[in-house]
Amino acid sequence: MALLRMAGILISVFDWFKRLRHQARNLSLPARVERTARNTEAVDLKPYTPEPKVFLGQLAYLQLSQFEILTSELKYSPNTQYKAELSEAAAKSFEKYRAISKKIAALGIDPTDAMDPYVERIETFHSRTNGIDWFESLIKVYLVAGLLDDFYRRLAIGLDPITRADVEKALGDKKFEVFAKRVLIESMAEDPTLSHRLALWGRRLMGDVLLELRAAFDNRKLAGIAKSKKLTVEQEREVNLASYSKLEPLVTELIGAHTMRMDAVGLTA
Repeated sequence: MALLRMAGILISVFDWFKRLRHQARNLSLPARVERTARNTEAVDLKPYTPEPKVFLGQLAYLQLSQFEILTSELKYSPNTQYKAELSEAAAKSFEKYRAISKKIAALGIDPTDAMDPYVERIETFHSRTNGIDWFESLIKVYLVAGLLDDFYRRLAIGLDPITRADVEKALGDKKFEVFAKRVLIESMAEDPTLSHRLALWGRRLMGDVLLELRAAFDNRKLAGIAKSKKLTVEQEREVNLASYSKLEPLVTELIGAHTMRMDAVGLTA
């Protein structure tokens, strides 16, 4: 039965991605001057924000794992300047984690206990998206962290005002993003062969990021189904599809943001 249920979930996800790919073909990137004025708050996520422990536990481990990736890449830096700047960006990343973990502790919860349920899922995500060299790791964090920070900033709307403000403040630092954009542009100018490889890698990352975002939600809550209600495999599949359909406008926005980040470093999404 468990295998049948898992098969149903996977089929639902596959069906969802097929629809998104079809929609993506019809998307066009607006002119640069228009992008900053676009409304990206069209989807109300307030009813679907997880409880604070769940929200903050996931976010804290994502920030901690990002810090781990950046520090592990220091020894592979192409030059001393990049190494020094990356170390500073990694330190800022750790500050983001520390701010979130302090917020968890302020709620009377052990940060480790809040993070532990999500360690395996997030580590699996990172194992699927390991870059083969320093540049792929750099653009991975640039694209993935940017999308995840955008997403959790949006999802924080359902938290109490003080917690939401603290989350937005923690996620507001852009030191790594500024560093990564400059270094990627410089490096691709010096070695044009990098551009094609990093463009392919950036496109490949999007699917995995969408799955990670999807995992942050409770399907039944999205679909308005009680957690205690027993469902058949087919009914579970329908619940999954119903929940995914509610996220499609948000996913379309995030795909647009991903395209903009790729475009900012001269790559085609």
